[in-house]
Amino acid sequence: MLEFADTKRRLDCEKETLKKLRREKADLIFRLEKMGESKLSAACASNYLFYLSRMKDEENHREDIICQIGKELKEKRAELVDALKKKRILEILKEKRLKEYRLSLISGEQKELDEAGIFRAGARSRGSGVG
Repeated sequence: MLEFADTKRRLDCEKETLKKLRREKADLIFRLEKMGESKLSAACASNYLFYLSRMKDEENHREDIICQIGKELKEKRAELVDALKKKRILEILKEKRLKEYRLSLISGEQKELDEAGIFRAGARSRGSGVG
């Protein structure tokens, strides 16, 4: 269960990182478009385009990581579901064994009561025959 939570946390963190990267990229594109309205040197434009290219590469890398963690999370979820099923089965078996034990105790007590009743009945019949 802890592994599932850790993997989920990693996935959420990577998604948040990707979201920030996309906002930063959108902001950069907006600023570049604004700068395009005025004169922009070729070197400056080239730097912006190179940086945007690197951001796109990083975005693709993050998407790959998210996909990989998503697969891990799916596996962890399946493991968790399997473990919960096994736990439930064990609980059912435990309840069944407890019920069997209680029935055994009741049966044993009933035998003791029957034997005590037979013993008393036998003692009374012997006592009434003697007198």
